[in-house]
Amino acid sequence: MRITAFCWLFLFVLPILPAAAADKPAGDGPEGIITYRQGDLVFEWDPVRDSAQVVRLPGHSVIWQGSLLPSFWLEVNHKKTFVKATGGQLQAGYKPQAENGETRLVLQIGKLGRGNLLIRQEDWGIRFSSLEIEWTGPAPAIIELYFGASDEAVKRSSVQPTWDRPFMPDWSSFGFCVPGAKEGPAQSYFRSWDFGLTNIALGSFGPSMGVPYGAAYPKPLYFAGMGSDEGFIALGAGSIPDAAMSLRVLSARGCFQYVYNEDIWGALPGRKRTWKDPLRISLGETALAAFKNYYRSFPARAAAPKQIPADPKQTSALLKQTPAAFFNTWGLWREKKYVITPIADFARQLGASLLVLDDGWESSQGSGLPNGKRFPHLKEDLTALHDSGMTHGVWETLGWVDDTAALGLTTADLIIGKNGRPCKANWNFDPSSPSYYCLDISSANARAFLKKRTIREMQILKPALLKLDFGYGLPSPAMGVPRNPLYRGERQYAEMVRLIAGAAKDTDPSVTIMYYGIGPLSIDGIDMVSLDDQGDLWYDISGGHGEWSIWASLLSDKNIAVSGSSGYSWEPDDEVILNTAVIGIPGASLPMYQGDGQPIRQKYLNRRLAINKWFRKTNLWQPLWLNSRTGNFKGPPRLNCWGRMEKNGEDSVLTALALREDRDGNFLKNSSSADIGRSALLRQLDFKGRWALISQDDKDIFSTSGLALIPFDAGELVIPCTARPAAITRLNMDGESAYDQWEWKDGRLTVRVTEEVLEKTAGFLVTKNNQ
Repeated sequence: MRITAFCWLFLFVLPILPAAAADKPAGDGPEGIITYRQGDLVFEWDPVRDSAQVVRLPGHSVIWQGSLLPSFWLEVNHKKTFVKATGGQLQAGYKPQAENGETRLVLQIGKLGRGNLLIRQEDWGIRFSSLEIEWTGPAPAIIELYFGASDEAVKRSSVQPTWDRPFMPDWSSFGFCVPGAKEGPAQSYFRSWDFGLTNIALGSFGPSMGVPYGAAYPKPLYFAGMGSDEGFIALGAGSIPDAAMSLRVLSARGCFQYVYNEDIWGALPGRKRTWKDPLRISLGETALAAFKNYYRSFPARAAAPKQIPADPKQTSALLKQTPAAFFNTWGLWREKKYVITPIADFARQLGASLLVLDDGWESSQGSGLPNGKRFPHLKEDLTALHDSGMTHGVWETLGWVDDTAALGLTTADLIIGKNGRPCKANWNFDPSSPSYYCLDISSANARAFLKKRTIREMQILKPALLKLDFGYGLPSPAMGVPRNPLYRGERQYAEMVRLIAGAAKDTDPSVTIMYYGIGPLSIDGIDMVSLDDQGDLWYDISGGHGEWSIWASLLSDKNIAVSGSSGYSWEPDDEVILNTAVIGIPGASLPMYQGDGQPIRQKYLNRRLAINKWFRKTNLWQPLWLNSRTGNFKGPPRLNCWGRMEKNGEDSVLTALALREDRDGNFLKNSSSADIGRSALLRQLDFKGRWALISQDDKDIFSTSGLALIPFDAGELVIPCTARPAAITRLNMDGESAYDQWEWKDGRLTVRVTEEVLEKTAGFLVTKNNQ
């Protein structure tokens, strides 16, 4: 028997709490019920009963429900016990602050302690600002902290899965949405029963936690979504947790789990414990909309100054921060073919201006010293690269090291296991694969090593970009933890990023720091997020990259560069480039030869040349979805036609557009009237095949003085054009030439491309007369 979404919701309905009035702002509802409304979605929480739900008006259908007070899996007097915070009453004598909707709740932690929870209603949702606990006796060892777990289901139900805890998750909805939860192929939406007994890493502890593999992009996230096609709730951290964070799913229910394992490493001293910003809650009509509201709770990076600074050093740094199209040596080095100059020459022919030296350039893992045997002429190679007009970046591992003695590191500087021996790790935690020691970031010597290593790289190699890697390859808290609890959990990776980025920026403020986490807490100190590692997408690079690009749009207003990167094969690269035209910066980890050793086909090289030359060089934008699907429980996220909107003064203009020939012939079918209204000229556009259109100035694609057109198939493009173009130039690997297969009539420009022309064309630049 199949259960529909409607029937499933009916089966799990709790007694309905009083709904917020349609015109009532967020605040305390009837009888102390905390409410928040986003459109037709209403969040209601009775903290005394610890019963929360999200309902949709006017029918009050339940979207999500569960508990929100924290609970603990503890070790007390060598005995494990579960305790759930109760109470939830408003603190006696406490007056909520009307200007920010603040509420302080008094909690009882069983017989072990008491505490309070500070809650604020914000325009974007509900914020748990602070959780404070004071233990009545010696502090217990926290094994795990939970939001959304209770023992009620275990007490009243005979249906209990394999689970060694006397409690279970209690968040319920039709399904889950976790961007990139599954890779190879990509999947982000799951029905509640799809997971079974699963642990989905939301932070940096993926492979070491025994969860479904998902290493690099888009993690760390620190958030997840639950809901149905009637609406979604986004739940996420407000600060980087001091534990390993995951979504624990058990028998169709979920919760947030924070793993400490203090039963192994010892309880923290002192009776008071505080968690700052442990939880934020937002709502939205879709998962993407709910996530976007969650992202609104975090500030964007500061914008670059509008005026060039007077200080020459600052001026140089600002100019060098212009996003660059880059090429990565990993496309060849992954095959153990370690050369630099041939790759640099190849990349330059494709129009890339930066070459990243990836994993393999060091004398040993994490040394920060060049491999003299592998690259005996590194200095000369880099000089030649710079003389050719290119610059370079280098790869840097976060926490792995190999030859510890040579690096001046001892056991005191490494993560050790409960057996007292240093832990080792690798990318997939396969015991039979090469593995490396892991730095303990709380060691003063390890911290000094990271800083000195980075400064030495910056001073000697002078990279324009640092690619950070393997933040996901750290031991889980069950294996080993930093000695200082301040740097445990997700803070371990974050502190390494902070130290490395800080040392690099202190040496050269213009250096670009690149990583791959899209979470709003993951981008602090990061200048560029890259859609790596697309090898994880396995056989569906095209669909997976589209899905990843949709999640990358969550960063569109955070003033951070996004690189479309690439897979390891040229065949699916067209789709990657088509998406990159919208999301921003071209990057590639592609080989120099086909798998059979034959040269790469000209049409593939041409497309890379075009995007490297004509990509958008701005960081602030908004997606225009047109007939693309951002995903729901009827179908996965899929990109078809979509665009890039940017601010030009008070206006939002369409600066880039990716067109895929729609199967039903109407690429505006699923667009809202607001989307179409932003540019009514879209109604006059017609096309056959796939095209990327990129404005070469700050105007929209219809009024720009220079419009780049990149064809991916034989076909034609008809676009509104008020005046006859001054010229149309064709670009390919041989250079530029005039193109005459076009016509202008009645304010419309038509450009045609045959199969023969396509093979020899990177793209076209339409130059218009001043309008």
